[in-house]
Amino acid sequence: MELTYESLITDGNLVGNLSYILLILSMAMRDIFWLRLFAILAGLAGAAFAFFWLNNPVGTFWELLFTLVNVVQWLWLLYERRMQELTPEQARIKKEIFPLLSIADFRKLLDNAEEMVFLLGDELLKEGSKVPYVFLVLQGEAEVTIDGSRVSTCNEKDFVGEIGFLNGLPASATVTAVTTMKCLVFDVKVMRRMMARNTEFDRGFSMALNANLAAKLLRRNAVGQGA
Repeated sequence: MELTYESLITDGNLVGNLSYILLILSMAMRDIFWLRLFAILAGLAGAAFAFFWLNNPVGTFWELLFTLVNVVQWLWLLYERRMQELTPEQARIKKEIFPLLSIADFRKLLDNAEEMVFLLGDELLKEGSKVPYVFLVLQGEAEVTIDGSRVSTCNEKDFVGEIGFLNGLPASATVTAVTTMKCLVFDVKVMRRMMARNTEFDRGFSMALNANLAAKLLRRNAVGQGA
């Protein structure tokens, strides 16, 4: 076939040329997101050219396989980018409370947490009872009592129930909301499963609990209430 301008822009050849143009553009992309997207479009155009104009089943198969591989990689890239998107409040929580968690592990933590509101007088934990949940206080205040005597408070960025979670024993104190509170609530069984499967998550979550526990003990000692 003679190579002329007319031959390049006929319906079939136009689609074939488009597939190569898109492939070249994909290689020129510096962002992997756009590289994958242009590669997908190039593969679709190439498959259409091979199937409808060349009547080439082998070429059609390999173009579709090329497209499928890039679709899977592109969808995975979208998922990873979503995993790294945090709201300003989430970014602050990660930075201040869970600095050792990767963004992906922090997203998994949030996906397995429930945001709950507690009203004045609501008990988060009862002394001597099982600890089924760990609470992270986002807003508000709770008082901590042992044998009916107030020993300390829990405020924003404090955990509630971390001692029972760490040692597996019943709650050592009763924790009661003294204002309206907003908390992130973590199921103890779910957290332990996640920690058992992922050593990095285990390290990051445990560090956050222990760091807050140490800070609360220091705070309690500073006001002369003892440990």
